[in-house]
Amino acid sequence: MTTLAKLFTPGNIGKLEIKNRILQAPMGTFSYDSDGVPSEQTVNYFAERAMGGVGLIICHGVRVAPETRVVGLPNLFEDKYIPIMAKIGNAIHAAGAKCALQIHHTGKAMTYVKDGQPIESFASPSPIMYVKAGVIPRGLTKEEVRRLVELFSDAAWRVMQAGFDMVEIHAAHGYLLSSFLSSFTNRRTDEYGGSPQNRARFICEILGRIRDKVGPDFPVSVRFSGADFLPGGNTIEDSLIQAPMFEKAGASLLHVSAGAHENTEVQFLSYLWPDAYLTDLASLIKKVVNIPVCTVGKLGDPAVANQVLEEGKADFIALGRPLLADPYWPNKAKEGKIDEINRCIYCNNCVERLFTTTREHKRLFCTVNPSLFREKEYVIKKVTIPKKVMVIGGGIAGMQAAKIAAQRGHSVILYEASGELGGAWNIASAEPRKENYRSLTSQLNRGLKEFGVKIVLKKKVDAAFVKAEKPDAVIVATGATPITPKILGADGPNVVQAIDVVMDKEKIGDRVVVIGGRMIGMETAYYLAEKGKKVSLITLRRLGENGKKLEENIYRTLRDRMIRHGVQIFPSTPAVEIRLDGVFANDGGDILWLPADTVVLAIGYNSEKGLTEELKGVAPEVYTAGDCNDPRDGLDAIREGMEAGLAI
Repeated sequence: MTTLAKLFTPGNIGKLEIKNRILQAPMGTFSYDSDGVPSEQTVNYFAERAMGGVGLIICHGVRVAPETRVVGLPNLFEDKYIPIMAKIGNAIHAAGAKCALQIHHTGKAMTYVKDGQPIESFASPSPIMYVKAGVIPRGLTKEEVRRLVELFSDAAWRVMQAGFDMVEIHAAHGYLLSSFLSSFTNRRTDEYGGSPQNRARFICEILGRIRDKVGPDFPVSVRFSGADFLPGGNTIEDSLIQAPMFEKAGASLLHVSAGAHENTEVQFLSYLWPDAYLTDLASLIKKVVNIPVCTVGKLGDPAVANQVLEEGKADFIALGRPLLADPYWPNKAKEGKIDEINRCIYCNNCVERLFTTTREHKRLFCTVNPSLFREKEYVIKKVTIPKKVMVIGGGIAGMQAAKIAAQRGHSVILYEASGELGGAWNIASAEPRKENYRSLTSQLNRGLKEFGVKIVLKKKVDAAFVKAEKPDAVIVATGATPITPKILGADGPNVVQAIDVVMDKEKIGDRVVVIGGRMIGMETAYYLAEKGKKVSLITLRRLGENGKKLEENIYRTLRDRMIRHGVQIFPSTPAVEIRLDGVFANDGGDILWLPADTVVLAIGYNSEKGLTEELKGVAPEVYTAGDCNDPRDGLDAIREGMEAGLAI
């Protein structure tokens, strides 16, 4: 028995025995075709996580109603989909895990507007403004509610017929059933609105009809938000009334999450939130029911997950993003190989990329696991003719490239101009609440050592040196440098770069103006405000934008925390001059004066492209990776590092 004993104790959901207490949380992959048929890669994705040791996989929501058909998502509103979904269940079983399938109605949350009008599937309990789409939904009639009770229960029967071990009702995160539970969206005056009991009636009727159709023994889970964390929304006090109702109506498991579609920052917890942030919700629910309770939310540290179980706060823990980062998390934890787990860093790139790529090309991404949904593309094969490879730049792109090239059998030397590897990632890792980021450089360092990469520090490489060394291939990963704006006073003694603030290299005055409103600007403003500084933030565009919008969950968290700490925010207000005692800015044609002792620059980076140009014709093969191509984030750096290492 390991020190993580509770994690690997078998558990039961009704009569279903699970080999451990680890469930895979349902996560959308958008990897189904226009008729809801999963790709081969989708089946392989679930099978690999089953092989990784998870006890039960909850496959993400299938549509119960034809009007909610969405490209890239699965359907289960007709019997013809039973054998289609069975392929996934069979693959999971063959790989050694139990499986569940979630049934779902998106309601207002999947609203697409055409000519200013929502499509037909746009539905909600009440006609309350949905700010994400800028429209007011159509409230469901009682007849439509009764129809959906039948559709949900029919879908649950199909889940059982497809060979899954459990069905889960998705009643969380502001989707249709969740919006009935919450007084934020449910303003009905009939029997489906008003009191917490009435708002739970719809789900209880669904549970009752499911029991009529699947019998008493087939496990049924209800995933719901223990609290919305929205003003006027569902509270934990409401949920403590509703949870026993779900049990009485036929639920076998309560899967407690949080949040609504308007505040998914408490659903997709980023690095800004503490571990196990939502666990107390599950702990309170557990005290009022007699069925098992599952908790979720930043449980990627095995010790934290085990402690939650040991303290009796939940019976099961659900992992989502940690299993994207490393499908073998459970097996590694059980075998005591904690250091070998490829840790999720909660950067939310998986969420951002999933919801911002085009609908036809959606799939999962992961910063620390570039092979996610690319397993067939990123096959690491040994080379027949090893080459002499120079990697120039020891940030995470260069480290990844060197590791992959060496893993394939090349002779690799990695050169870094500074005294340590990690580059800009070390700066990110130094920021408050980003301590987990260090796990990526630790993992890369282990790989460099394992595959015999020679490392040369404090060596600035130029074209003459490369020519003298005669490598067969060169990978340039020289990164980027912070931008200084071309405005009067930008080189003054009171002006510092945000990265130097983060690394505690500069003394900061009491009054601060931060110039730049993307992630590092917002993080720096929040960091300084927490320290008691009087902070103003000015930015050229809208807050959180610089060509593209910052991932919404991180944006909302930083925005709200800056406001709580008194940061003055001036979007679309570019700086025009910096003086020793403050900053002049252009507020829509009016001059704005902001007093400041220190001015912090956080306006972006310029790529270091010079060496790449100089090496043309010097080495037989020249590749580039990371910010030297274009300043972006860790996901692109790691991906391009892998691609460069595979290209040689």
